[in-house]
Amino acid sequence: MDFVAVTGVNCFLKRGRRYRVLFLASLVSAAAGLLLVLAVRQILLYWLISHFLLNTGMIFLCFGWHGRREFLENWAATYLVIVLLGGIQEWIQESGLIPPDFFLQMFFVSLTGYGILLYLMQRKEMGNHICQVRIEKGTKALCVRAYRDSGNRLRDPYTGRGVSILSRTKAELFFDPQKDRIRYVPYRSLGETNGLLLVADVDALVLTDGKRELRYGKTAIGIADEGLLEGKEYDLILHASML
Repeated sequence: MDFVAVTGVNCFLKRGRRYRVLFLASLVSAAAGLLLVLAVRQILLYWLISHFLLNTGMIFLCFGWHGRREFLENWAATYLVIVLLGGIQEWIQESGLIPPDFFLQMFFVSLTGYGILLYLMQRKEMGNHICQVRIEKGTKALCVRAYRDSGNRLRDPYTGRGVSILSRTKAELFFDPQKDRIRYVPYRSLGETNGLLLVADVDALVLTDGKRELRYGKTAIGIADEGLLEGKEYDLILHASML
């Protein structure tokens, strides 16, 4: 289970360690743990040595030392994965869904654990591309979640500005067709060679990136077709120049 845990952490945190190194470190830790069981009879002492010395040493052998912060990240992530895998194993044993075969149960524990880790990695990757954005026009302001899309290179041929694309639902709340100058901009995309996109200008677009605020002046905002962005985790696709 230790090897499964450190392999998952290695993938999730993108440490780039070789599987051979992780396997050997886990093997050394398992052998040391067996000796510890035979040598230490006091449960509290065994628990302290196992968790704070043996497992910490295994994490050091797996990932090395690259500063206190990274080591603590490796340590905390490994323990969380071990707890997760332990919970999955206990659930499998109690549920009786899998025959009481150790290797078969470990296979399903590993499979389930990796499935969860893969999902978390995808969520983490998605989270890295999503940020908070405030759109300003006159006295109005609209705060939305935006997706950084390096593939969005659409530009307004009339002004030369990059076009970010806002969901139709949010656009209807923000723009007034009677007052705002909304125009059609030609575009090409997969499956659409002669498309027309509704575009309006705003006074500013403010992107919050961590503790930084990036402010862009006059910005073109395209209005997506109905249903294109509804139901997604974001309401705005940023232009590639704003990444």
